Amino acid sequence: MIGRPDSPYAQGPTVSAFQPPPGDDPRLPPATGPGNALLKTIVRHSIEDRPSRRAGRFLASVAVAALIGLGAGVGVASLFGTPGHGPQADLAAGTPLPLDAGADDNTLADADADTGDGEKLADDSADPTVEPPAPEDIAAGQAEHEVVSVEQGDTLMSILTEAGLDRTEAYEVVEILRPLFNPRDLRVGQELTIVLAPATAADDENLPRLAELAFDTDVDRRVRVTRGTDGQLSAAEERTELTVALTRVIGTIDDSLFASAGRAGLPPAVTAELIRMFSYDVDFQRDIQPGDHFELLVERHQDPDGRTLKWGDILYAKMILSGDDLPIYRHIPGDDKIPDFFNPKGESVRKALLRTPIDGARISSGFGMRRHPVLGYSKMHKGIDFAAPTGTPILAAGDGTVDKIGRAGSYGNYIRIRHDGRYSTAYAHLSRFAKGLKPGSRVRQGQTIGYVGTTGRSTGPHLHYEILAAGAQVNPQGVKFQSGRKLAGKELASFNARKREIDRLLAETPVQSAMAAPGPDKKPAP
Repeated sequence: MIGRPDSPYAQGPTVSAFQPPPGDDPRLPPATGPGNALLKTIVRHSIEDRPSRRAGRFLASVAVAALIGLGAGVGVASLFGTPGHGPQADLAAGTPLPLDAGADDNTLADADADTGDGEKLADDSADPTVEPPAPEDIAAGQAEHEVVSVEQGDTLMSILTEAGLDRTEAYEVVEILRPLFNPRDLRVGQELTIVLAPATAADDENLPRLAELAFDTDVDRRVRVTRGTDGQLSAAEERTELTVALTRVIGTIDDSLFASAGRAGLPPAVTAELIRMFSYDVDFQRDIQPGDHFELLVERHQDPDGRTLKWGDILYAKMILSGDDLPIYRHIPGDDKIPDFFNPKGESVRKALLRTPIDGARISSGFGMRRHPVLGYSKMHKGIDFAAPTGTPILAAGDGTVDKIGRAGSYGNYIRIRHDGRYSTAYAHLSRFAKGLKPGSRVRQGQTIGYVGTTGRSTGPHLHYEILAAGAQVNPQGVKFQSGRKLAGKELASFNARKREIDRLLAETPVQSAMAAPGPDKKPAP
């Protein structure tokens, strides 16, 4: 077998091109033989005169026709040659035929004649005997490697079939993977590496087969489906060993908590959790002033090279607002095993209702009389408006049951949640609702129930939020919510021990950022 010089496959014997006698043009046919003089003249004319492409094609056709004519004439002459001459007479006389007969004889070697190296020429019959090709003579196909990013509406099944697998094999892959990964957990933007082996003659419908499927389910976990040498598929998980390191972050708020926390090195997810922790007691629109501070002790999960792959739990956080300290500690009570945050007295920060059921929004309109932006006259505004981009998640202000959900006139898309016998909360102008919600659905505090929009009588994307007491709208900022759980006895003693441990860790952990840099248009607080 003859391969490319750079081919990984075996190289066959080198075949040298025929070398013409000295002085003869290799591009011309031999000068001897019937009709070859005319053919040689035609070819020389095409070489030396270099006619146009159309003329060249015409001359080439003439040359081919001449060759065909010569072949036919030689065949007939050989078949009906004069007695005593030609290959038949030579065979009868026992004279061996040469392998490469001269052009003057126009004869061919016998199909079974020995080449001199113990090899015989191949039979040129119409139905020759064909032996199966040797494995080394089959060119190996190239595996197809593809990285697919999950899009809205994709399923693992649809991704595999679109990559080229038939439905039967795609279903087999999904089922083999199911013990390690629920296909419903596939996320938009998640990347899947798919390697397909080229189809072989034995494959049904000539479709490719899966060689490998791999993707990350978390920063420290990867699942992989591979095909073994026996042709069977198997699934396995790969984990990266992570270590937990503590980071202490201190920053000054110059503009917004989100921006200042980002400059201090905190990712958005940690900042959002910080806001949720303090949202029961802090109005992030009115209570925060330039020069206020924040402090955190937070976990970071690192790989063996020391790179942070993900952030962990906040163990401690403190807001210093207008000189007042608000420290809180993470603790898991021994009775219910539910993590919560407590102040130094062992009182849970969790209240019955959140003051701000949306992250990172600003109050665009408060409770009370105002000139209506659409109607153009003064009208009582019986809620608080939070301006935020369309699609921003809206959180349930507290545990409760969905009382109403759907379209509600000027409110647009509307949800009302009943929390107890006295309080309810309402959310209006939503772009869409969270999946699975209906009247009677139970929701938990902080659960996403919908997304900011501008449906109904609205001039722009925002959340209209109401608190209802005994069925009447009240000012959310004036409601005094009951405190959460207060630890006592053994639970309080356990919390105090945990608090002392966190205080020790806080003192031992160096500060990552002593002061967050101010924004480009801000001056440092005095």
